[in-house]
Amino acid sequence: MAVAKIAKAEFYIHKSDVDGVLSALQNTGSYEVIPFSSDDESEGPVLTHSDFSRVDFLLGETRFLLRFLEPHFVDSISGMARTMGEKEVFSLQQTRDLDSRTDIPALAENIRKLERRLMEIRSESSQIDSTEILLLSLKNFPYPLELLSTGTEHVRGILGTMPVEQVEPWKRGAESLLGTMGEVYVAPGTEKEKERTVALFFEEAVSQKASELNARHSFNRIEIPPALQSSVSEEIALLGKRRIALAAEEKEILKKAEEAAALWVPTVRALSDYYSVLRDRYSALVSGNSTDQVVMLRGWIPDSALPEVKKALSAYDSSIELVLSEPGPDENVPSFIVNPPWCLPFENLTRLYGAPKYGEIDPTPLLAPFFFIFFGMCLGDAGYGLIMIGFFVWFLRKFKRMPTSFRGFFNLFVLSGVSTVVVGALTGSWFGDLLDAYSIFSFLRPLKNALVIINPMEDPMTFLGLSLALGVVQLLFGLGIAFYDALRKKNYMGAFADTGGWIVFLVGLLLWGGCAAGFLPSGSESLAKTLTITGAVILLATQGREKTGFLSKAVSGLLSLYGVTSYLGDVLSYSRLLALGLATSAVGVIINMLAGLAGDIPFIGWIIALLLIVGGHIFSIAVNVLGAFVHSLRLQYVEFFSKFYTGGGRIFSPLTYNTSYVSIKKEPVE
Repeated sequence: MAVAKIAKAEFYIHKSDVDGVLSALQNTGSYEVIPFSSDDESEGPVLTHSDFSRVDFLLGETRFLLRFLEPHFVDSISGMARTMGEKEVFSLQQTRDLDSRTDIPALAENIRKLERRLMEIRSESSQIDSTEILLLSLKNFPYPLELLSTGTEHVRGILGTMPVEQVEPWKRGAESLLGTMGEVYVAPGTEKEKERTVALFFEEAVSQKASELNARHSFNRIEIPPALQSSVSEEIALLGKRRIALAAEEKEILKKAEEAAALWVPTVRALSDYYSVLRDRYSALVSGNSTDQVVMLRGWIPDSALPEVKKALSAYDSSIELVLSEPGPDENVPSFIVNPPWCLPFENLTRLYGAPKYGEIDPTPLLAPFFFIFFGMCLGDAGYGLIMIGFFVWFLRKFKRMPTSFRGFFNLFVLSGVSTVVVGALTGSWFGDLLDAYSIFSFLRPLKNALVIINPMEDPMTFLGLSLALGVVQLLFGLGIAFYDALRKKNYMGAFADTGGWIVFLVGLLLWGGCAAGFLPSGSESLAKTLTITGAVILLATQGREKTGFLSKAVSGLLSLYGVTSYLGDVLSYSRLLALGLATSAVGVIINMLAGLAGDIPFIGWIIALLLIVGGHIFSIAVNVLGAFVHSLRLQYVEFFSKFYTGGGRIFSPLTYNTSYVSIKKEPVE
């Protein structure tokens, strides 16, 4: 029930064997390297592996190659399957061989040439598009574009737009300024246009006056690229030919990219992961220290993994020394969580909240039974549970090599489906009231009814009482765990005065309430009063112990009793078990009712009814499974964990083979 024990491990390694030792440690996946503290007396220069620069460069090159080539690669393994662990398996020796016979820098340079040319083509194509738009707006322009782009030895031209109402004043001003030594062009347009394209041709000697004239009439100049020299129609034709040529060249480059992707992507993926593994290994040295001949590493090893690590390093016994010690009280020790197989699927729930700190209780096996029951009560439909089981079992069998965390999560939903089937059978809910709503299922009704213990739709108060009772049990269980944890840490005052006082007080109140409601025999009332008064006295006497002065202590102790309202609120939170269970049943009943009404429609009614039943229940499953998961989890995080668990730990993160595209298998330890 506690986080597994971890030892602080310091390695003193002769420099000649550093590579071999790091490789062996990475292969075991059981050693987390931590840096030496900055004030460590033995602190030496920063260690850098001689091969680190090469590996880091090659890793960057493979990532560039994958960025460019993967969009052109047709993968035989889908993205979903790859995420679920369906990857090619390599040994380190195989990846080393790939590295030795693959010239990644040369391949990257060739691909960069393709990328650069592709970018140039697309940039030029974009320029052609914008130029063509400009030329189409000038399709009636009667002069060579040379006059506007570069001009002649003596004549200059300016093209632009201006508001329609300014055209006539501008034209008169231009004619007055230029006389017979210039020319004005106004493009044809419609009356609805607010702007008109115009051009002005003039001798270079009057360019300043022409500019002043344009400025007075809101002239907005349009720049013409110098390459445009011929007429508008000729330039449009040239652009069309150039676009065709560029498209053909782009197609050829893309074909080369597809061929390169088919040839190289699998290899580059494997090498990318190989270089990533090497960089992780070399980066571990940065956290170490060294002398002239010795490299020192510091880290954590779980006690359970020590035999494997020692066996893996047995070949280096003459050149290494391993020093083990207990973690210090102020050290940031990682949490290595080890749980029995039956509760492994629930481990992800603890991780979602936050790992336990080292030395604290792991709440996974404690929350597992409650979450199992609560999920079933929230969803509460046996038909939905069977669908869940079938879907997630199929998923687990389809992706047999999925990561452990994913497998645990899907196993969690299989178990939740089992709980849902049990609760649904005991409450008589099979796809809502499907078995009762349609006579075709009448032969199943006796079996269904034989299993029913309680029907929440007909007797909600009993189901509510069961929900609240489970809440009381879980809250008292949480306080009991806090009591045990305080005793384990030898915090006797916290155990008996704080947690113990509340347990006695709350149990007394519950018994007293049971006697008053007639659930318990009247002879239990004296015991209830005794427990209640004893718990209250304990709380009054101890909850203000940190205050100074008798009055302050007494007032704090008295006010602490007000905390009973928070416990009452926590218990009432468990009414959501009834609410969600009723919601699931009600939605199912409504779907079946709508399908029944649709079935009365002539000819096509049965088709609509079938679509409503199938589609409606699929939608109901999706929505209600999410609600059951969230609210069952909330009861653990808010009501249960608040009694004994804080989290905030750090998961053990060893040096291992972290890959993205392929699986690198561990080498057997001889």
